[in-house]
Amino acid sequence: MKKIFTILVFLMVLGANAQQTETAMPDYALIQKNISDKNSPLYFEKLYNRYKKGDSTLTTEESRHLYYGYALMPKTYDKALLSTTHASLNDILKKENPTTADLTDVIKYTAVLLEANPFSITIKKYRQYCLMQLELYKDAKIERAQTDIIIDAILSSGDGTTKQNSIHVIDATNEYELVSILGFEPVGDEYATNGQYDYFAINQNMYNLPGLYFEVSGPKTQVTGL
Repeated sequence: MKKIFTILVFLMVLGANAQQTETAMPDYALIQKNISDKNSPLYFEKLYNRYKKGDSTLTTEESRHLYYGYALMPKTYDKALLSTTHASLNDILKKENPTTADLTDVIKYTAVLLEANPFSITIKKYRQYCLMQLELYKDAKIERAQTDIIIDAILSSGDGTTKQNSIHVIDATNEYELVSILGFEPVGDEYATNGQYDYFAINQNMYNLPGLYFEVSGPKTQVTGL
């Protein structure tokens, strides 16, 4: 499915149009307090329901509470189901000429994967492409809005130019996705610094930026396997 990967890169560049504001590292203690208050507009379930609808009116503060708050929520995963679903999805992605049925299956499989990781930008881009091909434009618009919400939250945490202003993520895969979204290409492998940060050396660019720092020391998602 080479065409999907080509479109994926193009869409990721477009995703960089998400809101950008003054950056600040996430305050997990405050986020925990706010997302746990049922009377607060920042209550997690309220934000998550708006996210699922692709509500583009979510503010950066709301997006931050949604994304970083998710790391604080308890979860239960069926690891066997996730493994078989990943395998089925990868089988389709290897096809040169996917059928309409294949595209429909991609939507089905990615829906399962997003139950475990609703903020996977790559998975959402697969869905956006397939929905467009199936002429399900309303659903594709929701996927795009959700992707912009994720990007807005992550980029609000830092610009990645120094350790002190690192980009905070709740999942390591978001690091690779953000590097691509920002229009850069990693040079070599990323490496950890002091066990707290991941550093990506990047290709020569107009900003003369040698690399990006990501903060990976935030709270770990609470996961219970089935």
